[in-house]
Amino acid sequence: MITTSRSLPRLSVAVLAVAACLAHTASAETDYAKLASPLIGTDSEFRFSNGNTYPAVAAPFGMTFWTPRTGDETGWIYQYGKDKLRGFHATHQPSPWMGDYGNFGIMPFVDGPTGGALPSSKFSHDTEESKPYYYGVTLEDTDIRAEMTATTRCAAMRFTYPQGANAWVHFDAYGATDFDVDEDKGEIRATGRFNRGGVEGDFGCRFLAKFNCKIADVERSGDRHWIAVKLDLGDKTTADLVVGSSFISFDQAQVNLDREIDDKSFDQVVADAKAEWNKRLSVIDIEGATDEQMVTFYSNMYRALLFPRILYEFDANGEMVHYSPYSGKVEPGEMYADNGFWDTFRAVYPLLSVVDPEINASMVRGWINAYKEGGWFPKWASPGYRDCMIGTHVESVVADALCKGITDFDLQAAADASIKDATEFSDNGAYGRKGLREYINLGYVASDRTGEATARTLEFAYDDWCAAQVCKAAGRDDVVPMLLERAQNYHNVFDPEVGFMRGREASGKWRPDFKADEWGGPFTEGSSWHYSWSVLHDLPGLIQLMGGDQAFVDKLDAMLAAEPTFDVGHYGGVIHEMTEMVACNMGQYAHGNQPVHHVLYLYNFGGQPWKTAAPVRKAVDTLYGAGPDGYCGDEDNGQMSAWYVFSTLGFYPVCPGKPGYVLGSPRFAKATIHLQNGKDFVIEADGNSDEAIHIQSMTLDGKPVTRSWISHNDITSGGVLKLEMGKEPNKEWGNDPADRPFGDFAE
Repeated sequence: MITTSRSLPRLSVAVLAVAACLAHTASAETDYAKLASPLIGTDSEFRFSNGNTYPAVAAPFGMTFWTPRTGDETGWIYQYGKDKLRGFHATHQPSPWMGDYGNFGIMPFVDGPTGGALPSSKFSHDTEESKPYYYGVTLEDTDIRAEMTATTRCAAMRFTYPQGANAWVHFDAYGATDFDVDEDKGEIRATGRFNRGGVEGDFGCRFLAKFNCKIADVERSGDRHWIAVKLDLGDKTTADLVVGSSFISFDQAQVNLDREIDDKSFDQVVADAKAEWNKRLSVIDIEGATDEQMVTFYSNMYRALLFPRILYEFDANGEMVHYSPYSGKVEPGEMYADNGFWDTFRAVYPLLSVVDPEINASMVRGWINAYKEGGWFPKWASPGYRDCMIGTHVESVVADALCKGITDFDLQAAADASIKDATEFSDNGAYGRKGLREYINLGYVASDRTGEATARTLEFAYDDWCAAQVCKAAGRDDVVPMLLERAQNYHNVFDPEVGFMRGREASGKWRPDFKADEWGGPFTEGSSWHYSWSVLHDLPGLIQLMGGDQAFVDKLDAMLAAEPTFDVGHYGGVIHEMTEMVACNMGQYAHGNQPVHHVLYLYNFGGQPWKTAAPVRKAVDTLYGAGPDGYCGDEDNGQMSAWYVFSTLGFYPVCPGKPGYVLGSPRFAKATIHLQNGKDFVIEADGNSDEAIHIQSMTLDGKPVTRSWISHNDITSGGVLKLEMGKEPNKEWGNDPADRPFGDFAE
C-alpha cells in the first residue's frame, strides 16, 4: 500500500498468513470469506477514527451481530490496541456515536464464583482468528479456547476448558433484567433492554441461551445485571452454547433457533455461515490484485453487506413479522434498522442495486413500513427515529431504486412519505426537515435561525429533486413542478463574490466573516470546501454558477492543492474529522467524511475526465488498507467501503436517483460482476498498472464509446466494458459536451 502522511496499516498475523497463500486472482476456488478481515478499522478511539469498526461475526445484514469486547460499556466495543477481553458481545450498534441497544455479554471463566467481579482475560492477536463467519481466541488467564459463529438471528459458541477446571460462564445484560434459569435443561433467558427514548413500546432483545449440559450452580448479582453459572461437564472439557435472539418474544427466539441452528454442530454452523459469506462475496471477482488488495477489497465488500440490519423475523407459521420501534407493536412485513441515510444513500444503496436488487427492494419496503407505522420516513434509524444528521434521504434511496427498475414496493406510499418530508413541518428533529419553514418562505435555510443552514439547504434541494422523481413515477404530477423548482434553491446559497456556498441570514445578507475552511456553523461536519460541491442533481447548473468549465475544474484543482487547514468554527475545538482530513494529505479533500465522496469524479462533468484518475487512485491506494488502521475515518454503515468497491471497479454513482455511473480509474486488470439476473458484467482494464492509470479509450461489447460514464442498463445487460489504460492522460477522450454525465438523464 502506498502511503503519504498515514502510517502503513498493520496487518495481523492471521491476515498475513491468509494473504501469503493466496494467488492474486479470484476464481471459483477463491475462499472469499476467509479473505475478509473484520479487524480492519478496529484500531480507533474517540479522538481519531481509523474506521470505528468492531469485528462483527454476523450473517449478511444480520439481526444480531456478535463481537469480542475489550472495553467497558462505551461505544468502542473492541479496540485493537487493548490486551484484555471482557466477553463475547451481542450487539446492535451501528456506530460508536449512536450507542448500542439490546446488547448482551457472555464470558467463560474458571474457578468461580466471582464474588461480584466481572471476569476478563488477557489475549493475544497471535491466537486470535477473526472472520465474518467465525471468531476464536485463547483466553490467556484461564487457557480457555473460546469460539463463536452466527446466523441471521442466532449464535453458536464453543468453550474448551483446561482439563479438570471448574467451568463457569458469565452472562451480562448491561442493565437490570430478570434472568430465568432452568438448571436441568441448561437454559437461560434474559432481555437486553433499550435504554434510550424515541422508541415505542417495550423494545428489548430477548435472548434464549441453551447449553448442551446441565447447570450445576448459579451466582446472581444483587442489581440483576448479571448471572454466572457453573456447568456440569462431567468428564468433558468442551461446552457448546447456542443463543437465539428475538425482538418479539422468548418463544420467537426458540423458533429462530429451531429454524437457523436446530441440531447442527458448532462446526456445521460455522460451515453454513462461511458458505453464505462466500456466496455474497463471490458476486464480484477481481483479477490482477496484490495479496493485500485482495484482503482489502473483500473486507470492504463484507462491510458493505452488514447494514442496514434485518429487524424482521419469521413466526412459527412462516409469516414475516417484526416488532416495530415505530408503533410498539408486532407488525407484518419487512423492517430494517441501524442506518444513517446521510452516509449510505451515496454508495451503499447504489451498490446493492447492482449486486443484490432483491434485497434493495426489500429494504425500500422496510423504510416504507417505517413511514406507515410511525408517520414519517426516518432520517437515522437506530432502531427507530433518531435525531441525528440532516436531510431526508430515504427519498434518494427510493428514487435510486426506481430509476434502476427496482419497483416491487408501495410506490404511492413512498410518494406520500416523500411529499410529507418536503412540505410538512416537524417539531421533532428525528424526522422531517429542521428549517423547512424558512426553506419554503425564503428559498434557503437562514444561518442566523437554524444551525447547519447551508448544508440543509443543499441537501433539501437534492432531496426535493429525488422526491420529484418518486412523485413523477407515482403519477403525482400536481407536486412535481413545485419540487423541481425548489431543487434549484441551491442557487440561493452560492455567493459569486467568494465563489463558494455560504451561510445566508434571514435578511438576505451573507453571514459575515467568510472563511472557506471554517467548519460547522452553516455546514455539517465540514466546511464550505466540502459542501460547495453538494449539487448532485444539477452539476451543469453548479458549473455555470462557478463560472464555467475551466473555472469549475480550477476550483477542483485548488481544493486538492490547498493546505489542509481548518478553523474549528462553532465546534470550539478540534474534532476527529478535522485531524483525519489533515492525515489524508489530499488538500481540503476530506475523504474521511461523506459529503465529499462524489467530488473526485466531478472533473468528468467539467470536460476534463482525465483529471479524475490520479486523485481517485491516491485515495484508493493511500486511504484504505488491510490492517486495523485501514480506513481514513468512520466507516459509517458501509459507505466508506462501498466507495472503495465502486472506485476500484472504475466507476461511481455521483447522483443516486440517476441511473448512471461516472468513470474513474479501475484498480484491477479485470473485474467480473455476477448479476442476479444470471448475466455477467466484465470490466477489463488492459495495460492497467500502478503507473498506467488513465483511460485511453473504451469499448462496450466491442463498440467504441467516448462518453465518460456508463448507464445502469449497461451493467445489468451484461457484457464487456474494455478500457485501454496508459501512463499519460488522453485529453481527447470524454471531453466533448455530449460525452459528459449524464446526458440522457438530465431531468
